Amino acid sequence: MEIGVGGGVIRAHGDSRPLVELYRGAVRQAVQAEEHGFDFITVSEHHFAPNQWNPSSLPLLAYFAAQTSRIRIGTNVLVAPYHNPIRVAEDVATVDLLSNGRIDLVVGAGSIVGEFETFGIDPNERWGRMFEMLEIVRRSFEEEALDHHGRYFRFPNIRMTTRPVQHPFPLWVATTGPKMIARVAREGYHLQIPGFGAADSCWQTYTDGLRRVGRDPNKFNFHVMASIVIGARWDDRASAELNATTKQFRRFYEEHTTVFEGTAFQLDSHPSFQPVAGTPDQVLRLLEPILNTSPITHLQANIDFRTISLFEREVMPTLRKWGRATAA
Repeated sequence: MEIGVGGGVIRAHGDSRPLVELYRGAVRQAVQAEEHGFDFITVSEHHFAPNQWNPSSLPLLAYFAAQTSRIRIGTNVLVAPYHNPIRVAEDVATVDLLSNGRIDLVVGAGSIVGEFETFGIDPNERWGRMFEMLEIVRRSFEEEALDHHGRYFRFPNIRMTTRPVQHPFPLWVATTGPKMIARVAREGYHLQIPGFGAADSCWQTYTDGLRRVGRDPNKFNFHVMASIVIGARWDDRASAELNATTKQFRRFYEEHTTVFEGTAFQLDSHPSFQPVAGTPDQVLRLLEPILNTSPITHLQANIDFRTISLFEREVMPTLRKWGRATAA
């Protein structure tokens, strides 16, 4: 199993540093992650947020590529409905060339109603737009010339002259809904889910869907995110810091109307609100029954970078032995 970490820019409550310092800090984190042996680092995407959550993932990843040499970089997620597919294809190919084949494109359908309103996109179209965008990106990387006439996009005579290093290019979809997972499998994308809660059922739905269309599950990757909080010792102070961090992250979603309201999705199931916490030994004991024999190939361990050395030394070596080997 490969181990990654989340990065990017999100201003913490009470942090008054200039925005340029936050971006420089995000780049330093990417360099740190590489130095401490992480396999990948990802950045997410939100727009118009008071905490200045980074809105432009690909320019940020291009700079990560320039400052690193080994670690893979990726979106988690790029909110597909907001973007022009051809622009995405060209930008992703450019970052792949700059990084010599180190980028993964993980896309999602979006969650914040206000963002959809500002971009003039109907939230009910989010899944259709996402899958159509992926089709265009994949075909533009694989075919010399194509015409696309879909429900949401029409592009005559696409001739992609800037192609990525990676072939086939790794395309991922982030979702937990069984219907969407079945479609991810049918169309042949790797799968990312936000937490451990439904990992077994998501994997079963995914593998069933892959086999149904003659695909080998061993050729596909399964990415799960988890918030992991560790300390050399665990006491009341550490617990209070954890609660403050969790509350701060919740504030973003509590202050926004999401597309999940009125659905079966529960915000409380988000991994950032249910962190695995404790000393390294305690964390590993909690994770072993979940991960040891799991089908997971990629674990994104969202950690406090102040504990990165402790994580590298006491947690990462054991995590690497668990899960499943990644598919090329």
